[in-house]
Amino acid sequence: MNQRTDGEHGEHAGFSVVTYNVLAQAYVRRDRYPRSPEHALEAGARRRRLLDRIADLDADILCLQEVEPDAHAAIAERLGDAYVALYEGKRGRPDGASVLVRRARFRVRSSRALHYEARERGDDQLALIVDCEDLVSGRALTIACTHLRWQGREVPEAEHLGRLQLLELLALRPADATWIIAGDLNALSQSVVLEAALMRGFVLSCRAQRPWDTVNIGGRRRKLDYLLIPPQSLSPRPCSLPRLERDTPMPSRDEPSDHLPLRVEYRWRADAR
Repeated sequence: MNQRTDGEHGEHAGFSVVTYNVLAQAYVRRDRYPRSPEHALEAGARRRRLLDRIADLDADILCLQEVEPDAHAAIAERLGDAYVALYEGKRGRPDGASVLVRRARFRVRSSRALHYEARERGDDQLALIVDCEDLVSGRALTIACTHLRWQGREVPEAEHLGRLQLLELLALRPADATWIIAGDLNALSQSVVLEAALMRGFVLSCRAQRPWDTVNIGGRRRKLDYLLIPPQSLSPRPCSLPRLERDTPMPSRDEPSDHLPLRVEYRWRADAR
């Protein structure tokens, strides 16, 4: 279990954030996951492992993608009244985004959804944006949980939907506001998507983390999941990830999704406004 590491009650006590693409059951197909054993794909057993995995993360803020409405309800029930549970579904799709916030650490002030204008016909990607107050430090924190559109490097920068979607999200951030952008950005760290965030003052919370791959798709280990922060406000300490090998099955008996959860401990910087 990833235990909370801070026992402090001062202004700079740490808090934890997780981003996790939980894999909607609607997208589970045998031909898509040939390495996964049958029991790893069966809906009921996979749901039970997923609930255990999420509870074991013990995070102050959980940002989940590919969440179906019944999965959100089950997660909220498992975590109980200790969390505020927020959800936004995609239009015309079976899944959406969940943000769950620990009541003892944060007060949820407001929430809103951004359904991206940059999209293909009939498709929908979104961000669920949650404004919080840290009850320890009194500081404001906004969490933006998102799942961007995948497109390859062959797509011109000006037309890349993932990049355009991220720019829509970044345009909503007030100057100097402390945002954590969490999610499956469907992009490599050297992509035009991440470049757009880096050019606007964000950094990767896990840039020094090794291993850092979060998916193993067709034997290709890659990082697609990120927690982006303004470095002037927050100091990150990423938790360890299991090493993925080329033949590591996902989902598996141990991992109920085709993504690994990414967990980071944060502390407010002393000079942050």
